[in-house]
Amino acid sequence: MKRVLLFSLLFSQLAFAEEAKKLEHPTREVAIIVTKEGYYPKSLSVFEGEKVKFFVTSTVEEPHCLIVESHKVFMAANKGKVTEAEVVFDKAGEFSFYCPSSKNDGKLVVLKKFVPKREVASEGSEPSVWKPKEY
Repeated sequence: MKRVLLFSLLFSQLAFAEEAKKLEHPTREVAIIVTKEGYYPKSLSVFEGEKVKFFVTSTVEEPHCLIVESHKVFMAANKGKVTEAEVVFDKAGEFSFYCPSSKNDGKLVVLKKFVPKREVASEGSEPSVWKPKEY
């Protein structure tokens, strides 16, 4: 009985840890197709702190690639096959992706995540006490 309880507790902790990882970095899935004209889409927008999962394929016979050098992403793009890669973009900015063999290029814009500042109503002032008016 103790073993079953211990196993159940361990399994629930592992499941909780896996869910916590998912919440830590939300995942955005992006599909990119290499065509004769270049990448489709040619530009992407994501938010900082997101994990981006790339799915890359090609419509042309010649082998191509997709490289995001700043984040060490190197992917093959072959006709009829889908290649996958994941990367987290921690800083806002513009990053280029390209393929040196086909001269294709594109742009990935990482937008700064807006976090509203929460202010406390009594911050910076003396706390006031409500007093009834005298009539």
